[in-house]
Amino acid sequence: MKKSVLLLFTFGSFFLVNVFAQEKKGITNNVINEQLKSAATSQQLHYPQSVTRFYRQNNYLPVWTNPESHQNTGNAMVLLDCVLQYGLSHDDFHPKELQFDMLRDILENPGSVSDSLKAQFDVLLTDAVITMLNYLHYGKLNPDYGSERVDYGMDVPFHAEAKLRDIIHSQEFTKAVLEVQPNAKLYTAFQGMLHIIRGQAPDDCYGTPGNDVMKIAVNMERIRWANVDEGEKYIQINIPTYELTFHLPDTLVVFKAIVGTPQTPSPTLQSQITYFTSFPDWLVPDRIFIRDILPKAIADSLFLDRLQISIYNKAGQLTDITNAQLKSILASPQGYYAKQAPGCDNTLGSLVFHFQNVYNIYLNQIADQKLFEKDKRDLSNGCIWLDNAAGLAALLLKYDASEQSDKLFKILKKSKTHNFVLNKPVPIKITYLTCDIKKGELIRFEDIYNMDTSLELAIYGKLQRNTSIR
Repeated sequence: MKKSVLLLFTFGSFFLVNVFAQEKKGITNNVINEQLKSAATSQQLHYPQSVTRFYRQNNYLPVWTNPESHQNTGNAMVLLDCVLQYGLSHDDFHPKELQFDMLRDILENPGSVSDSLKAQFDVLLTDAVITMLNYLHYGKLNPDYGSERVDYGMDVPFHAEAKLRDIIHSQEFTKAVLEVQPNAKLYTAFQGMLHIIRGQAPDDCYGTPGNDVMKIAVNMERIRWANVDEGEKYIQINIPTYELTFHLPDTLVVFKAIVGTPQTPSPTLQSQITYFTSFPDWLVPDRIFIRDILPKAIADSLFLDRLQISIYNKAGQLTDITNAQLKSILASPQGYYAKQAPGCDNTLGSLVFHFQNVYNIYLNQIADQKLFEKDKRDLSNGCIWLDNAAGLAALLLKYDASEQSDKLFKILKKSKTHNFVLNKPVPIKITYLTCDIKKGELIRFEDIYNMDTSLELAIYGKLQRNTSIR
């Protein structure tokens, strides 16, 4: 696309209005319907079900290419031409087919363009805008809301085709599209940084994304996955910074954390803390039971007694442990599990915070507080170990308006096992953000699990890094 053509559509709304006002014959709903079928057959659309629902509710009439269409055609084209500003790749939005030259011919010389090409342009532009709305809201590679789930529209909180239907005639179309992005402060800061990096300024949509642009883009993508609503009360654990942050309406409270090693990484996830337990039993996760507990018990006959760990069969019966029995269990561990009794040496420490997750990981205190003196704290088996867990527990009860607040420290002092159930569950988000914006500067953190490069490639494809453009 030529920049002169882009500027014409950026600033030439008068031109578009005049063109649309001309009485020229537009394409019919039958042509659009046939194009939808053709695009579905060729798998040309990113969100075929969403696009079909959109046209079905519009009686299969074109929305961008008829003379009666609105001026937002040009606004949509400019948005798609400048997706690099929003941490997205231009290649995802049908750039070969959605050319300004083609749109000019459709609007100025409609007789020179076949009805099938007009319909293709209309349908692909709809798919591109729906794709942009979904990518800005959910992200391109959201592990919880994949493109197929979003496209079918089942049990999802945001429907791009419905949003497009609501805003397509809006006088503030561009603003309405961009409002679907997260409102998290860090996301907004990343967005601002992209606008000031050379090659990504609002008046220049071109250039190859360089190192800083891609670093920001992958972290904007991760914030979209986390679904952060600014102003809500939630707990965030950011793996690369080894920190737990309790986000409250008027303040942030930060705790040191220990996360999984690169060999046993902590997962990113979203869940809710529903309760926490003082001096809990520890039901050992299967992977730790098999890879850690059993080999150590075989090598050291006192290991299980020293840590107060018992092994049970699936019927809940205590197993009489001998070295031969341990070796037999290791060979076929599916019928057994281990549990550690509460106590000062319990792996979960004096407190464990419960949140549902498929990874069977915990957020808990540990006895060895010296580990928190380390700067690099990727040391755990995948669970999150927390410094000053009692401080977090007290805050949870305080902001939960719980009548149990007075009980907490008494129970901890007496080493009692007790469940503290929250009146309102608190969202917990484990993130993997490898940079931040502080005082207008991009701050990088160690990519401890080496995940940035693969995500950059997934967003942008195989690119030659350009160090001349930040």
